[in-house]
Amino acid sequence: MGKRKILLVEDETLLREALKEWLEDDGYNVEVAQSGEEALEKIKREEYSFVVLDLRLPGIDGLQAFEEAKDIKPETKGLIITAYPSEETQQRARDIGLIDYLPKPFQIDDLEKIISGALEELDKKEAQGKDIWLELGAVSFRICTRNYECGHCAFAQDIQDRFGTIAVIGEREVEKFKRLPGNQRLCRYTSVHFVKKEKAELKSKKRAKTRG
Repeated sequence: MGKRKILLVEDETLLREALKEWLEDDGYNVEVAQSGEEALEKIKREEYSFVVLDLRLPGIDGLQAFEEAKDIKPETKGLIITAYPSEETQQRARDIGLIDYLPKPFQIDDLEKIISGALEELDKKEAQGKDIWLELGAVSFRICTRNYECGHCAFAQDIQDRFGTIAVIGEREVEKFKRLPGNQRLCRYTSVHFVKKEKAELKSKKRAKTRG
């Protein structure tokens, strides 16, 4: 499979170029847009595996741009990044089907984990109907930004409902984690990633039947 193509929609030049470079170093094919309108024109012409949008953009904002992108191509997946997080915009992001909502400043590893997790789910769907074995691969952790107040996290329920997600921090341990520095407070939930492998024996049997 070739490099996955990502559309990065960010009007701040320095951040846009830095994110583009980081994501390309991670192996993605990255195209950029500086406004929601420019992003929609690109989405009409090109196929993107994932879209990263800043919330505040010149013209239409990132949420409206994503909503219109879904009208153009319903399978569009994406996330919002913003320096102005609020419960209202988090809820709207969830309602229109965004994968996640990432407040600035954030670690590039957090962004990459969200993207890779979403694309792995896409790979699983594309692999349906094939002889595939799932082997345990990497386990990705998120950093808690809500001081373990999961009831106030717009995506807590989504995290729990996702396939391959398990709770790794129990209620009793939460108080201990609250006393750690912010960059060490792991989210209570972790996503287990899987590696797809075709079962050689099945392929061999198929060839034998064909020859017979």
